[in-house]
Amino acid sequence: MPVRKIGLCYRSVGGQVPMGGGRRGVDVESTLERDFVLLSRFDRAVTGIEEQPVRIPWAPDRSYVPDFLVTYGDGRPNDLVEVKYSTDKALLAGTLEERFAAARAYAADQGWRFRVVTEREIRTPRLANIRFLLPFRDRPVNRGLMVRLHALLQAQGALGVAVLADLAEGGPERRAHVLPTLWRAVAWGELAADLEQPLTMLSILDLPTERAGA
Repeated sequence: MPVRKIGLCYRSVGGQVPMGGGRRGVDVESTLERDFVLLSRFDRAVTGIEEQPVRIPWAPDRSYVPDFLVTYGDGRPNDLVEVKYSTDKALLAGTLEERFAAARAYAADQGWRFRVVTEREIRTPRLANIRFLLPFRDRPVNRGLMVRLHALLQAQGALGVAVLADLAEGGPERRAHVLPTLWRAVAWGELAADLEQPLTMLSILDLPTERAGA
């Protein structure tokens, strides 16, 4: 449970990010925190993200509450995370270093990592792609179409989005029928795409690595 309740503040934009899959939403205090949570939600290795997770003493009568604890199911150590803009005056002035040092020590004692994450790591083409793909996760799947998509990639190798969609249904006039299932497959990792580059109709899709040799 959070050790600090997020309240209303005229300087910030708060809210809650739904996590899907029956998991509780995550409260955030800014649009940058919201975007960080979206990235974490899309990471299939993330098993949980908790806001305001621990209170860490760093000086007499002083304590610090990092923004998030991110837990993983792939062997990575948990991340204790502070989300800050790179232009934050306190960050640039170095006045947060004592509390960050306490957080690093606390995290190390738990077998975790402490990280400060800025918009430089968050607001990337990957975030824009995730915003586009997340709504497709809830779309119904056309299993027959998925079989055809996989068969085409197995036979021909990697293909562009438009080419793959047209081959799957016999031409451009049926492309709109294919795209929801195709993008759903990308959103769930059933088709592989380079999410570090903007997704377009020319983006190259392939079978995921574990399926490529199947």
